[in-house]
Amino acid sequence: MTSRRREVIIIGGGFAGLAAAVDLAEQGIPVRLLERRSFAGGRAYSFRDKFTGDSIDNGQHLMMGCYHNTLHFLDKIGSGHLLRIQDSPRVDFLYEREGRSSFTCPSLPAPLHLLAGLARLGTISWRDRINALRVGIALRNLNGNRDDLANITVRQWLDSLGQSDRIQRRFWDVVALATLNERPEIASADMFARVLDQAFMHRKTDSTMVISKVGLSELYVDAARAFVESLGGSVQLNADVTRLEFSSNRCSAMHLRNGDVIEPEMVISAVPYFALRRMIDPRLRRSSPSLGTLDQFSSAPIISINLWYRQTVTDLEFAGLIDSRIEWVFNKNMIAGSPVKRPQHLALVCSGAHDAVRLTKDDLIRLAIGEMNRFFPAAGKQSPIHAYVLRETEATLSHGVGMAQLRPGCGTEFRNFYLAGDWTATGLPATIEGAVMSGQLAARQVLAES
Repeated sequence: MTSRRREVIIIGGGFAGLAAAVDLAEQGIPVRLLERRSFAGGRAYSFRDKFTGDSIDNGQHLMMGCYHNTLHFLDKIGSGHLLRIQDSPRVDFLYEREGRSSFTCPSLPAPLHLLAGLARLGTISWRDRINALRVGIALRNLNGNRDDLANITVRQWLDSLGQSDRIQRRFWDVVALATLNERPEIASADMFARVLDQAFMHRKTDSTMVISKVGLSELYVDAARAFVESLGGSVQLNADVTRLEFSSNRCSAMHLRNGDVIEPEMVISAVPYFALRRMIDPRLRRSSPSLGTLDQFSSAPIISINLWYRQTVTDLEFAGLIDSRIEWVFNKNMIAGSPVKRPQHLALVCSGAHDAVRLTKDDLIRLAIGEMNRFFPAAGKQSPIHAYVLRETEATLSHGVGMAQLRPGCGTEFRNFYLAGDWTATGLPATIEGAVMSGQLAARQVLAES
């Protein structure tokens, strides 16, 4: 006679929570996921625009071929076919007066393909291209040990490697902002080195761009929920956990906004650090070895400005804007496989938006239109017919200097309480890949102790 397996309650229905739920349910563990809102998806969800009917992501997410855990998760729940994956790495950059330049990597083994790609980037000098070798050599010499980089910024590290202001502005800064959601003057070099190592130092396919052809909710939320429920688990919406109690080295009670109290057997918290912080008594939080750093974290914002144009503005799938307060423009029609659909829906992204987040909605729209007119001649000949602005003020953990040492692992001193989320110590920045990995790590530890 087999013993009953303990139920695992997961708090939070984003990538981390759903990844943990999928892995546990697959192994026959009873799972109950609690999501505070009326829909799951965490900080990576989508919805329909009432004016156009188009799908809008709460922030355009660009993934890469090195997101191995995410790609495996999506394949497992049956959503892998909804991704557009480049055959070879390519990113187009736009310059106001110099037009377009493309970073394309030839069929060479990594990391030679990176260096060859930079050699083809016509907007940087040959000296800059040669000096870029120093970054590759530095990554090789690190041999996986990035501890010395945790206490300096991306800018300081690149300066020490002889990277000119021009190549930093025109390549390295773009990569840093896109992957860390933080300015190079703030972000720590250890996470940036990890990004470069994962993307460019192993397989060529790791450098390819991966983007969802559908809204984020359609990509993974419904499929993951169906996967969990098909195996006997449950996903409860409008289940807002407001307070956690701990006693005898256990999470002893979970209080919900509707008045319910749950006495859990096992718990995985898969919510952002700021949400978990609100659930735990400050005195306990400050004295806890695993939760004591929660008060030291801060966030970096992302702003997404969606514009619709009656006539086609660009035939590019996505492009980085150089020397602009808008870093990326995504052609949602082309991404969805409908390039001739009218009107044209463009999603503009401003990462690490500490200054722009203070602007009004109208000011952000004016900023976006002004930048579109600067970089796309066809935009200056017309006005958008619709605009929608999204602010994620706490989009990601701010990867400041010294932050890596503060991020907790998935285990805690409470023997039935585990942590997941892109802010935990995954060794990765706060990305979709970090979130998925954290959920899988927490599930693995629960399974080891079940």
